[in-house]
Amino acid sequence: MSTQLAQELATNLRSSKAQLNTVNQQLLMLERQDKLAQVTTNELESYPVNKVWRGLGKAFVLQDKSKYVKDLNHDAGIVEEQTKALKIKQHYLETTIEKIVENLKALMEKSK
Repeated sequence: MSTQLAQELATNLRSSKAQLNTVNQQLLMLERQDKLAQVTTNELESYPVNKVWRGLGKAFVLQDKSKYVKDLNHDAGIVEEQTKALKIKQHYLETTIEKIVENLKALMEKSK
Protein backbone atom coordinates (compact mmCIF):
# COMPACT_ATOMS: atom_id res chain seq x y z
CA MET A 1 0.00 0.00 0.00
CA SER A 2 2.74 2.46 0.93
CA THR A 3 4.65 1.94 -2.33
CA GLN A 4 1.47 2.57 -4.29
CA LEU A 5 0.83 5.69 -2.21
CA ALA A 6 4.42 6.85 -2.74
CA GLN A 7 4.07 6.34 -6.49
CA GLU A 8 0.81 8.28 -6.50
CA LEU A 9 2.38 11.13 -4.54
CA ALA A 10 5.40 11.17 -6.87
CA THR A 11 3.10 11.32 -9.89
CA ASN A 12 1.14 14.18 -8.35
CA LEU A 13 4.40 15.95 -7.52
CA ARG A 14 5.64 15.69 -11.11
CA SER A 15 2.30 16.91 -12.43
CA SER A 16 2.17 19.85 -10.03
CA LYS A 17 5.75 20.85 -10.85
CA ALA A 18 5.00 20.76 -14.57
CA GLN A 19 1.91 22.91 -14.04
CA LEU A 20 3.93 25.33 -11.90
CA ASN A 21 6.57 25.64 -14.63
CA THR A 22 3.83 26.42 -17.16
CA VAL A 23 2.31 29.05 -14.87
CA ASN A 24 5.73 30.64 -14.31
CA GLN A 25 6.31 30.83 -18.07
CA GLN A 26 2.88 32.39 -18.58
CA LEU A 27 3.63 34.97 -15.87
CA LEU A 28 6.90 35.88 -17.58
CA MET A 29 5.08 36.27 -20.90
CA LEU A 30 2.45 38.53 -19.32
CA GLU A 31 5.17 40.59 -17.64
CA ARG A 32 6.84 41.12 -21.03
CA GLN A 33 3.51 42.13 -22.58
CA ASP A 34 2.89 44.61 -19.77
CA LYS A 35 6.34 46.18 -20.13
CA LEU A 36 5.91 46.43 -23.89
CA ALA A 37 2.55 48.16 -23.44
CA GLN A 38 4.06 50.60 -20.93
CA VAL A 39 6.99 51.44 -23.20
CA THR A 40 4.68 51.87 -26.20
CA THR A 41 2.33 54.11 -24.21
CA ASN A 42 5.20 56.27 -22.98
CA GLU A 43 6.61 56.53 -26.49
CA LEU A 44 3.23 57.47 -27.97
CA GLU A 45 2.60 60.11 -25.33
CA SER A 46 5.92 61.76 -26.19
CA TYR A 47 4.85 62.28 -29.82
CA PRO A 48 3.49 65.75 -30.65
CA VAL A 49 1.13 64.43 -33.36
CA ASN A 50 -2.50 63.37 -32.84
CA LYS A 51 -2.54 60.50 -35.33
CA VAL A 52 -0.19 57.51 -35.44
CA TRP A 53 0.24 54.47 -37.64
CA ARG A 54 -0.77 51.24 -35.94
CA GLY A 55 0.38 47.87 -37.25
CA LEU A 56 -2.35 45.29 -37.86
CA GLY A 57 -0.75 42.13 -39.19
CA LYS A 58 0.82 43.08 -42.51
CA ALA A 59 -1.10 46.35 -42.80
CA PHE A 60 -0.87 49.72 -41.08
CA VAL A 61 -3.82 51.87 -40.10
CA LEU A 62 -3.81 55.58 -39.29
CA GLN A 63 -5.45 55.99 -35.89
CA ASP A 64 -5.94 58.66 -33.24
CA LYS A 65 -3.16 58.51 -30.69
CA SER A 66 -5.65 58.74 -27.81
CA LYS A 67 -7.58 55.71 -29.14
CA TYR A 68 -4.36 53.70 -29.43
CA VAL A 69 -3.31 54.62 -25.88
CA LYS A 70 -6.81 53.77 -24.64
CA ASP A 71 -6.57 50.34 -26.31
CA LEU A 72 -3.15 49.77 -24.74
CA ASN A 73 -4.48 50.68 -21.30
CA HIS A 74 -7.44 48.34 -21.79
CA ASP A 75 -5.06 45.53 -22.78
CA ALA A 76 -2.90 46.31 -19.74
CA GLY A 77 -5.97 45.88 -17.53
CA ILE A 78 -6.65 42.47 -19.05
CA VAL A 79 -3.01 41.48 -18.54
CA GLU A 80 -3.26 42.59 -14.91
CA GLU A 81 -6.36 40.42 -14.35
CA GLN A 82 -4.67 37.43 -15.96
CA THR A 83 -1.55 38.00 -13.87
CA LYS A 84 -3.63 38.12 -10.70
CA ALA A 85 -5.34 34.82 -11.58
CA LEU A 86 -2.03 33.16 -12.45
CA LYS A 87 -0.44 34.32 -9.19
CA ILE A 88 -3.30 32.69 -7.29
CA LYS A 89 -2.77 29.48 -9.25
CA GLN A 90 1.00 29.73 -8.68
CA HIS A 91 0.49 30.04 -4.92
CA TYR A 92 -1.90 27.08 -4.93
CA LEU A 93 0.57 24.91 -6.85
CA GLU A 94 3.48 25.91 -4.61
CA THR A 95 1.43 25.01 -1.54
CA THR A 96 0.38 21.72 -3.15
CA ILE A 97 3.99 20.84 -3.92
CA GLU A 98 5.06 21.63 -0.35
CA LYS A 99 2.30 19.41 1.05
CA ILE A 100 3.16 16.54 -1.28
CA VAL A 101 6.85 16.75 -0.33
CA GLU A 102 5.92 16.76 3.36
CA ASN A 103 3.68 13.73 2.85
CA LEU A 104 6.41 11.89 0.94
CA LYS A 105 8.94 12.60 3.69
CA ALA A 106 6.49 11.41 6.35
CA LEU A 107 5.77 8.27 4.34
CA MET A 108 9.49 7.52 3.95
CA GLU A 109 10.12 8.02 7.67
CA LYS A 110 7.17 5.76 8.50
CA SER A 111 8.49 2.98 6.28
CA LYS A 112 11.89 2.92 8.04
